[in-house]
This record gives sequence, structure tokens and C-alpha cells, in this order.
Amino acid sequence: MKFVKFLAVLIVVAIIGVFAYDGVQVLNARRDVSSAASAAASAAAQAISTPTTRDNAKAIAEKTAKANGDVLTSFAYDPVAARVSLTVSGKAKSLVLHYLEGQPLADIARATDLLIAPPS
Repeated sequence: MKFVKFLAVLIVVAIIGVFAYDGVQVLNARRDVSSAASAAASAAAQAISTPTTRDNAKAIAEKTAKANGDVLTSFAYDPVAARVSLTVSGKAKSLVLHYLEGQPLADIARATDLLIAPPS
């Protein structure tokens, strides 16, 4: 009987451990994707503020996101508000969460807005 209780406790601890690991992976991925989005927005803003690279802002943002292992899923520049808005998507390395149906918790998307100086 003690063995069955020990086994049950061991299984419960293992399940909690797996979900805790996945939770940490999702939080780390959110942080990394947010950082990549900020870097991509900053690179695009820098490109827009330079007249020679203004037309390449989206390509520069895509390259920056890809360098971080993520994907740029949307990009918009509002010249009136001098704002770059973009969305970067990435994935967390999970053990269990990627098997759940619906919107996977392992898929991360983060939008970043960055005010920039109006182009001259």
C-alpha cells in the first residue's frame, strides 16, 4: 500500500514538474519574442529616420526578427503619428503544451509600438 501511495505522489510531482517546465519555457519565450520585437521596431525606426534606407524598413525589421529566431507577422508605419507597429511571432520549446488543441500556448505573438522622430 505504501508503494502505491509513493507511486501516486511521484506521478503527481512529475506532472507538476512537466507543467512547471513548460510554464518557464513559455515565459522565457515571451521575454525573448518581446525583446526581438523591440529590436525589430528599433531597427525599422532607425531605417525610416534615414532617408536612404526608409523604403527598406520592413525588410530590416524582418531580418532583425529572423536573426533572433522569430518571424515578423505584421508591420505598419504611421507617418502622421511617427509610429512603427509590428508583431513578431515565435514558439516556445514545450514538452506538453504544444499538444493541446486550440490556440497553442507555445505560440507567442507580441506587438511593439515605437515612437520615432519624423523623417526629414
